[in-house]
Amino acid sequence: MSSSSRSTSVATIAGITVLGGLIAYAAYFDYKRRNDAGFRRRLRKDKKRADKTLAESLPPPITKEVILEALERAKLEPAPASPELREPYFMDQISKGEKLSLLGPELHLEAALCFYKGLQVYPSPMELIVIYQKTVPEPIFKLVTQMMDLDVSANSLGMGMAMGMGVGLGLGPDAGIDIADLEAAAAAAPTSSGPPSETSSQDWDKVTDPASN
Repeated sequence: MSSSSRSTSVATIAGITVLGGLIAYAAYFDYKRRNDAGFRRRLRKDKKRADKTLAESLPPPITKEVILEALERAKLEPAPASPELREPYFMDQISKGEKLSLLGPELHLEAALCFYKGLQVYPSPMELIVIYQKTVPEPIFKLVTQMMDLDVSANSLGMGMAMGMGVGLGLGPDAGIDIADLEAAAAAAPTSSGPPSETSSQDWDKVTDPASN
C-alpha cells in the first residue's frame, strides 16, 4: 500500500471515529436531557448565564438622550472660526471617524460624532452628506442624520450649513430639516463616490478665496 493510500485510510478512520464519538455524545446528551431533572436544571442555569454574559457584552442602546448628551459634549469643543483652520479640523475629524468606525458598534456613536463635526465646518454640506451616505457604514450614517435632526438650529450647525441645507431642500430659514427629505435629496445629488477623507479641496478654496464668490 502506497504512502498516500495509507494517509487516506488513516484520515478516513479518524473521521469515522470522530463522527461516531459525536453521535454517541449526542445520544447521551439527549438521554440525560429527557431523564435527568438535575441535568435539565444545569442546562437552564448554563443558558441563563450565557444569556447574561451576551447581554453584558452588547453595547447599550443609543437613545435620543445619549445622542443629545454627545452633542452637548461636542459643543464644549467648538469648531474653529477661521476658514484656514477649518480644513485641517475637518480632515482630522473625518480621519478619526473612519478609524473609530472600524472598531465595532460600541464606538459607532463616537465615530458619528466625528463625522458630524466634520459636517459642521464643511462649506458644501449637502455634497458631503451624499459622500457620507455612499461611504460611511449605514448604522453610523443614521446616527449622523439623527444628530442633524436633534441639532438643527443655526447656532449649533453654523449659519452657512443651515442655510445651505435649507436652500438644497427648498426650505425656509425656520422650516427645520426633514431627515427623510434630506436623505432623498442626498441620494439624487451628483457627487464623487470617494471616501470623506479624499473629498476635493475646491470647496475650501471657495471659502478662502474671495474672488470665487
